[in-house]
Amino acid sequence: MKNEHVWHSKESLLERLKLGDLEAFNMIYEQYWSVLINESYKRLHNMALCEEVVQDVFIDLWQQRAVREIQNLEAYLRTCMKFKVFEIYRKNRRTKSMLEENLSLMQEHEISEYDQYAEKDLKSLIQEWIAHLPQKRKEIFKMRYLDELSTKEISEMTESSQNTVQNHLGISIAKLRKLIIQHFLVITLILLH
Repeated sequence: MKNEHVWHSKESLLERLKLGDLEAFNMIYEQYWSVLINESYKRLHNMALCEEVVQDVFIDLWQQRAVREIQNLEAYLRTCMKFKVFEIYRKNRRTKSMLEENLSLMQEHEISEYDQYAEKDLKSLIQEWIAHLPQKRKEIFKMRYLDELSTKEISEMTESSQNTVQNHLGISIAKLRKLIIQHFLVITLILLH
């Protein structure tokens, strides 16, 4: 009986899962399915979406079983679920944002060629700057300013304190502000000469 307990411990389940043991996967699935459904429902309030999210979490767990180094299974599964929920938020916001942008563009009568060029140039500069941020700071910056999440939502998604999120954002904004000022100073000098 003692050996059976060891065989079903979380560590041994993870080891067996890594080896492709379907029984271990099924045990994990049964143990965490309802936990993940409940947690995702708190965020989505849509059972069909929650079931899809949790299914995706378990599909990813199975597909990545050999390459992932999982120390805490429950924390890993909850984090995966949160990121799947975040993807749904982002898709919904992006769709809404695209509709609003298209409506706005149709309502505008005239957009000057210079304004379009300046906007593209600035967007390109910012995208390049974002690409060179440290991973955590990049993730937080995108969540806040591209996906328009609150610092509280980011804090929950990244499992960081709200102060940590705000510190990352403060550093990012200060550096971005400096970069934009330098960029426009260079453009102004070029135009004056």
